[in-house]
Amino acid sequence: MSYLPVAHIDDLPPGSTKLVEIECLEIALYNVEGSIYATSNVCPHQGASLADGKLDGEEILCPWHQWCFNVKDGVSPLNPRLKVRTYPVKLEGKQILIDLPE
Repeated sequence: MSYLPVAHIDDLPPGSTKLVEIECLEIALYNVEGSIYATSNVCPHQGASLADGKLDGEEILCPWHQWCFNVKDGVSPLNPRLKVRTYPVKLEGKQILIDLPE
């Protein structure tokens, strides 16, 4: 695995979201009670930015049409066949790192 630094933990307080761009990918970061998760930023429905959505516990609600996804595994609780890509995350000190596929 090759983790890349993408943000500082102080820029992502609990209950918040943040958009980061890395290697031409838009990735949404989420802070769920101190645990950091990362998914594709693009809603599979019509391409809305999930980082602009409402984080409710472990679920992100798309701002355009209210599709929701669990930020831990990317799966929609309403339709398990719908999913957004997730990325492994780790913290090193206060730095948030993401592992991207090769």
